[in-house]
Amino acid sequence: MFLQLELVLHTRETVWFDFHGAEEWSLERLWTQNVLFDIREWRAGMDGAAECCAEWALDAVWTQKVLAGELALYEFEPSVGMGGYVVARAATMARTWEESSLQGVSIELDFLLKPGWKRTREDGGNHVVTGPAGPEFVSEIWRIAQFITYGDYMSLEKLDEAGHLYRLMSRARKSIGFQVTFRAVDAEQRLAATAE
Repeated sequence: MFLQLELVLHTRETVWFDFHGAEEWSLERLWTQNVLFDIREWRAGMDGAAECCAEWALDAVWTQKVLAGELALYEFEPSVGMGGYVVARAATMARTWEESSLQGVSIELDFLLKPGWKRTREDGGNHVVTGPAGPEFVSEIWRIAQFITYGDYMSLEKLDEAGHLYRLMSRARKSIGFQVTFRAVDAEQRLAATAE
């Protein structure tokens, strides 16, 4: 009834997917090199859920339970190696955080930041990201947060009334994994920083 899958991300963190109430699974082609593109969750009412059950040739009993909302189908999309599915009641995720993973967050932030945005690190390893003030500032923070936290537990807190300072905290196994402070800067501040 309990199935755990341990994965290592490109940031060298370990992630555990715990499948609760696992009823059926097929995990094929387990090799020494296994690269996954994605893990998809299919539930009742989602477009494509019935088609995915059919593609995996699930037994009619499991298909009926997935489409009735009693169970979910978790599909593993492989790049190399293992692929397959798990039929379970629910799945939860936990992850480790180490110095190497903080470096991974740095790499991800540098990759995600649009022109006009900049990342630095404060003492203690916390990241500071500055970006242009304006109507898209908060939506850009959410875009970045959704990518770097991988759906993990996180909080996003507004630290000032003007909405120019936010703190993102990602938690792993109930402790703070990493923290990113976002600061909005206006055009004059950006010009002064560029001149320096």
